[in-house]
Amino acid sequence: MEKIKYGTAAAILFCALMLAGCGTQGGNDPSFQKPVRESVKAPAEEAAEEPANHDTPGSNEEEDTTLSPEEMDLVKFNYYVDLNNDIVDILDSIGYYYTVVDYSSEFSLLPDTGLTYGFRVYGKNSDIIDDCLLLADMEPDYGELDDLVKEMAEPLRSLMDTFLEISSCNDYADNQYQKAKDFHAIIYAAADTFAPLGYEYIDAVSEMGDARTAQEEEQMKEDGLLIAYNASRSISIGKQILDDIYEQGISDETITDLDLTQIRILHDELITVVSDFDAATADNSQLIKESLSNSRPFDGLLDSLIQALEWMIKQVESGQPLDLSASGAPLGSIGHFSETLGKCIDRYNTVFVE
Repeated sequence: MEKIKYGTAAAILFCALMLAGCGTQGGNDPSFQKPVRESVKAPAEEAAEEPANHDTPGSNEEEDTTLSPEEMDLVKFNYYVDLNNDIVDILDSIGYYYTVVDYSSEFSLLPDTGLTYGFRVYGKNSDIIDDCLLLADMEPDYGELDDLVKEMAEPLRSLMDTFLEISSCNDYADNQYQKAKDFHAIIYAAADTFAPLGYEYIDAVSEMGDARTAQEEEQMKEDGLLIAYNASRSISIGKQILDDIYEQGISDETITDLDLTQIRILHDELITVVSDFDAATADNSQLIKESLSNSRPFDGLLDSLIQALEWMIKQVESGQPLDLSASGAPLGSIGHFSETLGKCIDRYNTVFVE
C-alpha cells in the first residue's frame, strides 16, 4: 500500500501538497512500507533489492528482498515524494532568508525587518539526494523527473547543508558577520540555479501523484472501501484547495486577494465527503469490511480540516490582513489549513497504511 505524502505550505514562495495513492487491501503488507532513506541499494543485474525497513519497531536485521517492478516503482516514487517535501521546505527557507537578507551578491541585512538573521531557516539532511541520484538511474524510467534530480542535485545539496549550518549557528555575527557572508555567497549562487528546477520538479511529482491517487480512489470506491475512500477523497479535496491558492499566486501575506469562487465549491464537496466518511464509520459492517476497530479513526481531524478552511474563508471575507508577527501559523491562514491537512495525512498513513 502506498503512503499519502505531502509537503508543508511554503508561506512565501510556494504552497504544495503531494498525494501518493493509497492502496485498497489494508495497510499490513510490509513490502509496501516505505524504506528508510539510507538503505537504497544498487540493482543486482536487472533486479533491485529492497532496503531494510528500520521504521518497523523491534526490527534489527536487514532483509534483502527482491522487488517486483511494481514494488520498485512504489519505492522510487515514495523517495521522490520525500525529496519533493524537502524541496518545498528548502524553497520556504529561501523565501524566509530573503525576508531578512538583501537579494544582492554582497551580503547585507535589510533594514527595519524586526527579524533575526536565520529567521525560520531550516536545513535538511542531504543524504536523500544521494539516494534519489541512485534511483534516477534505476527502473522504472521517470524521464523528466530523473533528469531534474540529476540537474538540481548539487545546488540543492548546497542549500540543504548551508541552511542546516545557519539554523544551528550562534556565532554568525563574529568578525563582522564573516560566517554569514560565507553562507550568503553559497545561497545567492545556488538558490537562483535551484529554484526554477525545484518548481519544475514539484509540478511533475504532483502531476504523477494526482494520476495515481485518482486511480487508487476509484478502485477503493469500486471495492466498497468507503471509509478509506472518503478519507482519501477528503485529503484530495484539501490538495485541490491548496493547488487553487498556488495557481492564484496567493500567500498568507496576500490572503485578502484570494478568489474564493472555486474554493467555496470545494468547501461544499468537502462537507459532503466528510459526512459520507462519518456515515461509513458509524456502520459496524463497514468497520469489519475494512478491518478497523475504531469508529473514530480520525478523531475529528476531518472536521478540523473543514473548520480550518472556514476560518480561512472568513479571513478572506473580512478583508483584514493576517497578523504574521508571531511564530506559527495563525487561525485563518493558508499555513494553518495546510498544517491541519498534514495532520489528516499523517493519520491516514497511520490508520490505513502502517
